[in-house]
Amino acid sequence: MNHETLARLHGALSSEIRLRILELVSANGEMCVCELVDQMDMSQANISRHVGILRDAGILTCRKVGTWALLRVDESVIEHASRDLLDTIRRNHSESVHEDALARLEERGCDTRETD
Repeated sequence: MNHETLARLHGALSSEIRLRILELVSANGEMCVCELVDQMDMSQANISRHVGILRDAGILTCRKVGTWALLRVDESVIEHASRDLLDTIRRNHSESVHEDALARLEERGCDTRETD
């Protein structure tokens, strides 16, 4: 997963409203927008906008049953993104990076002795 995709996914998760939508849909297995409107006491337009962001990020999927559009959380997307984020952080954080940072500080005349 590239940085752009990770940022979009984590951006989608950065709203309390969207986290509540995910919580409700996950707890119920599947839900339609009208059920979310009833549960969250928000307008259909507002819920739909947040659902669209979650769908664009791939976190919510939708399946049609007759005239109903049922939403479901794709947990594998969240798990994959979490692993990729950790891999990115770990790949860029190594002992040599730590040593390079200490060397830069020492060049500036900073005290780099470790303290408790």
